[in-house]
Amino acid sequence: MSSNEDGKYREAVELSLRFCGYRERSKKEIKTKLQSKNYTLQLIEKVIKRLEEIGALDNLRFARAFSRGKNKSNRWGKVKIRNHLFEKGLDNFEIEEGINSIDEKIYYEVLRKNIEIYTRKNNKLDKNKLIAHLLYKGFSSDEIFKSIEQLT
Repeated sequence: MSSNEDGKYREAVELSLRFCGYRERSKKEIKTKLQSKNYTLQLIEKVIKRLEEIGALDNLRFARAFSRGKNKSNRWGKVKIRNHLFEKGLDNFEIEEGINSIDEKIYYEVLRKNIEIYTRKNNKLDKNKLIAHLLYKGFSSDEIFKSIEQLT
């Protein structure tokens, strides 16, 4: 590796570490970030490999953190989380690991909270609009119908 290539490599690693510094990232996010800075694919692959070696980049850890965070903070359901993890470049195993890391009790509390917030904001309960809202939030129709059934 020439000194210029070595400098670019160090620069790309430092940029990536800062990018990973304030939240977990997926490999695809790192790749996209480095591509936007015009690094070569060969260099990007070396950087990703190095980040994995030092433990700064881990798709499984990212999947778990993303899944739990989006469920708790954004009140998303598993369907929406699964779709977003796929967009982040994760494989089926990583996605399922992330989804399965969500505590079932917390998951259904979040669903009930979504229903509660929606019904509080809308004076008159329109069941179809509530269902559409919960589908948009990423909950499955089975989960929605079971939860609504328990309320009525």
